[in-house]
Amino acid sequence: MLDERELTDLMHTEVDAAERPSVVLDVDRAMATGRRQRHYRRAAGVALAVGLLVAGAVTVPGLLAPERPPATTAAAAGLPAALTTVDPGVVYVRFGWLPDGVRGLQYQSGLLLSGPGVYLGAVSSPIGENWRGVAVDLYPKGVEPAAPQRNSGEPATLTGTSPGPELNGAPSTFVAYSGAEQPEAILRWRYAPDGWAQLRVHGVAGDPAETAERVARTLTFGHEVLPMPVTVPDLPENLRPITANVSLDLGEPRSWNAYTEWSPEPPDAEPGRQRARTLTVGFSPYRPVSDPTDKAHVSPTAIPEELPVHPATGVEPVTLYFAAAGIIVSVDDDGLLPAGGTEALFENLDVGSDAADWLPHLKR
Repeated sequence: MLDERELTDLMHTEVDAAERPSVVLDVDRAMATGRRQRHYRRAAGVALAVGLLVAGAVTVPGLLAPERPPATTAAAAGLPAALTTVDPGVVYVRFGWLPDGVRGLQYQSGLLLSGPGVYLGAVSSPIGENWRGVAVDLYPKGVEPAAPQRNSGEPATLTGTSPGPELNGAPSTFVAYSGAEQPEAILRWRYAPDGWAQLRVHGVAGDPAETAERVARTLTFGHEVLPMPVTVPDLPENLRPITANVSLDLGEPRSWNAYTEWSPEPPDAEPGRQRARTLTVGFSPYRPVSDPTDKAHVSPTAIPEELPVHPATGVEPVTLYFAAAGIIVSVDDDGLLPAGGTEALFENLDVGSDAADWLPHLKR
């Protein structure tokens, strides 16, 4: 059973940008890529479980560029107040120490599959295998942490609790649930009054409780702008961001993806309604693909450097390769942009020439 992290990892949303010089489009390839991305995103909306980068919301705490270190509170000190709303454009937490064997990092904030929250994950398992890694979730004010979802589909039941270390000036608690497929530790504490944090360690080397305690003690909390490699200006005023996601594959150089999702629905609307019609803009650097039949990535040899931008047709998604910047930009619009809006969006993107070299720094 795939979870939020596995599904996100599968997406490999093509995202990011650079400058606006020349660009172009292989329409068939763009449409195929866009449909695949929409399929993965919507499948993820139905499946929330526990897969690759699970845990909740990858708050790219370390997403901040190296030249702009985040102003955060002391490690493990928490936030001054529990989140009443979760801003997709904010970094709330980032990793410090992590165990060996981490293959990828992810941060997500805003409206997650499990509801509003923040998720920060470090995955150790290869793609296609059951999730192993470390996951941190921050819950909004008054929301209780949920039981983990098992690959078997069987509900996990609480089997015991034990005292944990002091975190954020107060005791924490280890909780144990049935059905764990790998050695597991789940640690809960208050990151702020009436605000729960949960850290899950599953299937990593070493003692899971000791690993959980060390990771928790070195988390850094804050409230900083979530950087993105490309700026998306001049969107209709009725669209508001609902989710932001950034992930980094540590096994492949310059392999990252990022996207933001907007909805016309108000924040108090039912989550399914907010996700029903969205605009998603994603970025990723071009990566060579060994399999020439794989249409998940644009092939620079198949795309001329000087072609006009092709406008989206109806609500079909469109992906463009910005050759001068080495960036892929994908726009998936559910009919929320006005006529010609997709073309205007591509033309107005603030894509710097060094966008392909941008990296999401997800840890200190």
